Amino acid sequence: MSDALLERQASLLEHLTSGGAIFGEGDLLSEAIGFARGLLHLEAKYSHEKRMEKIEAVLPKTLTLLGPARQATVRAFAESRPPDSISRLDNARQFHEFLLARHQEQAPEPAWLADVAAFEIAWAQLQRWNSAPATMAANPGALRRHPAVILLRSAYDIGPVLQEQAAQAGPHASFFAIARPAGETAPALYVLSRELFELLELLDDFIDELAELPDAVIARLAASGLIEVSR
Repeated sequence: MSDALLERQASLLEHLTSGGAIFGEGDLLSEAIGFARGLLHLEAKYSHEKRMEKIEAVLPKTLTLLGPARQATVRAFAESRPPDSISRLDNARQFHEFLLARHQEQAPEPAWLADVAAFEIAWAQLQRWNSAPATMAANPGALRRHPAVILLRSAYDIGPVLQEQAAQAGPHASFFAIARPAGETAPALYVLSRELFELLELLDDFIDELAELPDAVIARLAASGLIEVSR
């Protein structure tokens, strides 16, 4: 009895996350899994719309960049990636993963779409980040990459697009960091040189000295929220 109930619940959930139920295909006056298709369609449509509201809260620019392809892209996403979480970030990550997988099969339009999605997810993630005291023992003056910093490699120079200064992104590798400057509550976007980006990548743990960086540069990086200096 319990196995049959679980099987029916699983079938109902599968139906409610299917493209047919979400987009109202078939005879809505008939029944599916013992329920009126019309009622199931309304429930599936509502759930899908709430899910897309969560995704758009994290990925507004990504969805805007889809332009005329948005409807078809969202439908393909809904049909292939049922939700596995109620979290905004988790659903946005699912959409980003869908875009990456789809881009293996067909060229994205615009080409920098997935790069923008990765940035928007990182930005939302840092906005939710809560500071916590360092748990590692370190000598005074030792430094590491700040734990809140998110580093992003991009195949395109999406900086001007993100800042509404350009309609297109340049086709060359770019390096970004998202961090919270000292004393600020809002994140900031930094465009980095490859050398600084790769240096920050290495600073997972506190190190006692960094001879290649003058004290003034270290102070500026700390003020920008990119590194943390032990006191």
